[in-house]
Amino acid sequence: MNQQKILLSVKEFAQVSGLGANTIRNLAQIDGFPALRNGRRILIHRRAADAWLEARALHKDCTPQATGS
Repeated sequence: MNQQKILLSVKEFAQVSGLGANTIRNLAQIDGFPALRNGRRILIHRRAADAWLEARALHKDCTPQATGS
């Protein structure tokens, strides 16, 4: 049985998505992006993030806005 991880680190998600780690960290700051913080560590929900990115790719006119920190 092939079990895949549900939550991925920034580095792991960068590898499977083809995006850079800094880009993933920036996406994690956007409201609605499926990322969790565990202390300083950012964890990405793989399937939800794939769906989120796909939805944004289909609606290119929707530019996500980062929240102020």
